[in-house]
Amino acid sequence: MGKQIGRALVRMRSPAITPWGKRRPGRTADPEARQKRCWPGQRAAPRWLGREVIADGRPLLLVAVLLCLLAAACTSPNGPQPTATSQASAESTQRDYWPTAGWRTATPGQQGMDPAVLDELDTKVPDRYPQVRSLLVVRHGYLVYERYWHGLDAADGHNSHSMTKSVTSALVGIALADHKLKSLDQTVGELLAAHLPANADPRLRRVTVEQLLTMTSGLASDARPGGRDQLRWNRMLNSPDWVRHILGQRLETSPGERWAYSSASSHLLSAMVADATGQSLLAYAQANLFGPLGIATTDALAQAVRRWPPTPAELATYDQAPVAWPTDPQGYQVGFAWLRLPARDLAKFGYLYLNGGRWDRTQVVPADYVAASTRPHIKLAASAPGDGYGYQWWTTSVDAHPSFVAVGAGGQFIQVIPDLDLVVVITTDTDQDRSNPQFLIEGTIASAITH
Repeated sequence: MGKQIGRALVRMRSPAITPWGKRRPGRTADPEARQKRCWPGQRAAPRWLGREVIADGRPLLLVAVLLCLLAAACTSPNGPQPTATSQASAESTQRDYWPTAGWRTATPGQQGMDPAVLDELDTKVPDRYPQVRSLLVVRHGYLVYERYWHGLDAADGHNSHSMTKSVTSALVGIALADHKLKSLDQTVGELLAAHLPANADPRLRRVTVEQLLTMTSGLASDARPGGRDQLRWNRMLNSPDWVRHILGQRLETSPGERWAYSSASSHLLSAMVADATGQSLLAYAQANLFGPLGIATTDALAQAVRRWPPTPAELATYDQAPVAWPTDPQGYQVGFAWLRLPARDLAKFGYLYLNGGRWDRTQVVPADYVAASTRPHIKLAASAPGDGYGYQWWTTSVDAHPSFVAVGAGGQFIQVIPDLDLVVVITTDTDQDRSNPQFLIEGTIASAITH
């Protein structure tokens, strides 16, 4: 499962370690870091959220505000809609082509970017961020910068780590549109009843799909004090039934009370979609997500993780595969990590979300679900990779432009900035503990835009 999976997972689960590695934006003295970090505009909460939650778990009972919102919704024929104005500009853009068969390239100048500034990346990346494996910049739908290091090229796959969560979220949205899932209010008790142990925490039955998406289910955080998290994860990874093992854990808080970054939540979403559709998550993605985008996954490796750590042979097999998505022992795709794709395909996924879930003439992911996924439902502290959290996407801003980003351990990023019609993909070697390469996006890439 990737030559770095073992070390990377240990880092992901260690206390006080962030999902993108050890460096914390806002706390790292880095030449690319900008001091100004703007909070994207908070919009009205969707009707299924009764209160706002912040990262430390204190509920904000906004009674007066909610009453005003409800009154506005009742008096307005439109009511509050789950849309984002920054995304609307990208969604309404008329594209002159779609990269289903492959990306077209253009010079930076042709797409309103300063080539001299982007050229700085050719020396800046190996000098300051030698862990970077690939860096792609897509502007106005054209690939204007593409580089690979460590002997790699466009055909090589990259371990997306927790960027997988954003793909799992997209498949939840597709399943909702297909009416395989009825609503975000469906519960674990409805969708995973067959997996619940007899002695399961009774509160687990009430956990909703939306709470799993927003990491407010009450399941334990990936990083807990005292090193208990790694022991807990080792037990799950060596258990014969991961889903049942997760559902056998006692909730640390009541559902909806507190935000806690929980990979277990993402794996339950994978099982929910698979059970609801009657297909593996990979098969469902091939037909409804990867296929429409032209992402070739016919020969994807889907080996099961039956022991931890994996054998050297298993690691080597994974590392050589351009496309892979491992499963748990029951055959459920790992919902929280280890989807492996070439960087150009990761860029396609970001471009899909830049366009509000639309690809050519097909609405692949519902537009309202994309809008809800990429706006902050949760406010986070400055130590997180974003200012807020949506549906398995982090939200932030770049030079006051609202942005959303899929994040993986060690510096994997698919960052989308709708106002700038920009998608950036960065993949890294997680064995190298270096400065956070996300600083390149604001410090160099976004500043290269001239018009």
